[in-house]
Amino acid sequence: MIRTLITPENTNILLEVPASFVGKQVEVIAFTVSDFVEEGVEQDLILTHYASQKTLEKDWLTEEEDEAWQNL
Repeated sequence: MIRTLITPENTNILLEVPASFVGKQVEVIAFTVSDFVEEGVEQDLILTHYASQKTLEKDWLTEEEDEAWQNL
């Protein structure tokens, strides 16, 4: 997977892909980052995580999780 952020200077974008992509179906998605960032929220350029520690604690800090990970 390749992921990058660009700021186009005109309406054309040239996309180069690795040789291993040639002959394979590739999905290209374009959207503006500002469309997905709430006003007043610091931009997370990767946009993959907004979960807080307290939210994760509810799922991860349980007896079931401790038992599942005890042998690792």
